[in-house]
Amino acid sequence: MTNKLYKEIRKNISLILMVFMILLVFIEFPYYINAPGGIVNLDKKIIIEDEYKSKGSFNIAYVSEYKANIYTLLYAYLNPNFDIIKKSEYLATNDTYESMSYRENLELDESIDSSIIYAYNYANMPAEILKTDIYVTYIYSEANTDIKVGDKIISIDDKTVTDRSSLKSIIDGYDVGDKLNVKVINDNKEYERYAYVIEVEGYKLIGIYTTLDMEYKVPKDIKVKFNKNESGPSGGLMLTLEIYNSLISEDITKGKKIVGTGTINIDGAVGPIAGVEYKLKGAVKRHADIFFVPVDNYEEAINLKNKKGYKIDIVSVSNFNDAIEYLNNL
Repeated sequence: MTNKLYKEIRKNISLILMVFMILLVFIEFPYYINAPGGIVNLDKKIIIEDEYKSKGSFNIAYVSEYKANIYTLLYAYLNPNFDIIKKSEYLATNDTYESMSYRENLELDESIDSSIIYAYNYANMPAEILKTDIYVTYIYSEANTDIKVGDKIISIDDKTVTDRSSLKSIIDGYDVGDKLNVKVINDNKEYERYAYVIEVEGYKLIGIYTTLDMEYKVPKDIKVKFNKNESGPSGGLMLTLEIYNSLISEDITKGKKIVGTGTINIDGAVGPIAGVEYKLKGAVKRHADIFFVPVDNYEEAINLKNKKGYKIDIVSVSNFNDAIEYLNNL
């Protein structure tokens, strides 16, 4: 009987090994892997009524990110361009991969809204903001509150919250340690939450990170299409450039392949991002001519360019107008 079983196992050893190797893919390790990404041509993502076309292109740079299994870990260990990051370092305290994904999806939506509104206004085609909703997308570890991720904030102590400015103004009117009554909506149900005012690095907070969802009206219809696996706010600057270039008759690309990264707010300020090393490597691999980078990330980018001898122009920007001035002088 034993000999017969042994022969049966030997006969099917290849199948057993194949099943075992496939199962290894589904065993996850407490690590994430970051790697050089690619670029996304925004002309394929944005459709505007009667838009102007360009000879060059505006592109978003992205980071390739993977959950770790035995195979991706082995490949990353052998590849100097890949970095293995502990899960505890990848995710913020109180965060999960699911809550991070939820936040980054909403951040992409906010980035799109801000880009559209600012680009239309910059092109002298004013956008009308009809409504702003403010969602909770992260709870700080220092917070003393029962507010949940996904809550839409309606009011604090019966004072209406319309945006981040109104939220800050309300909180600034209280003392550290005060308990606030917070009215929220979650999953179409209204809840009464609480939050204590805390102080972090000299600022009064209630320990939440928020993301905006804006409704607006613009003179020319616009559609922006992103895939489900695309998220985060770091493409804001390049989105704004693409939209603006499509609204005006002059082609500010000057025929160049322009890649970049950086958040943008509704006032045109460009904010820092993570993963600039991987984004620059991806831009160079796709033969970009110009790489726009936020001021705070410029030193890291220029050091990498000098170290690797990259043939690409790296341009530091603190606001949208910096990028426009550079392109106008090409």
